[in-house]
Amino acid sequence: MKNLIIQNWNSVVVILVFGIIILMLIIQKKWEALRTLAYKMMLAAEMAFSSGEGKKKFEAVFRTVYDLIPAWFKIFVPEELLREKLQEWFNMAKDWADDGNINGSVGGA
Repeated sequence: MKNLIIQNWNSVVVILVFGIIILMLIIQKKWEALRTLAYKMMLAAEMAFSSGEGKKKFEAVFRTVYDLIPAWFKIFVPEELLREKLQEWFNMAKDWADDGNINGSVGGA
């Protein structure tokens, strides 16, 4: 087996590179799906909770989104990373909501 890999190292490298590229594409698509879901959950949380309950809103969105992540994808998305991404996406949505552009015009964006 070792000799086969050594003799065909260039093929092995190409297969590994393609495998990594495919994995990255899968992960990127999942991030896009998660962001879309998170935006829907943020909107639902805004309607469900009263003003001033930001932490409760955030936790409700986080818990809902994290619970819906497939188990295999949780390997790439630890809880803290998802919390950071949710905050980033919230900041982007808030920035977009003020003037229709994501341009840093709202603090935290």
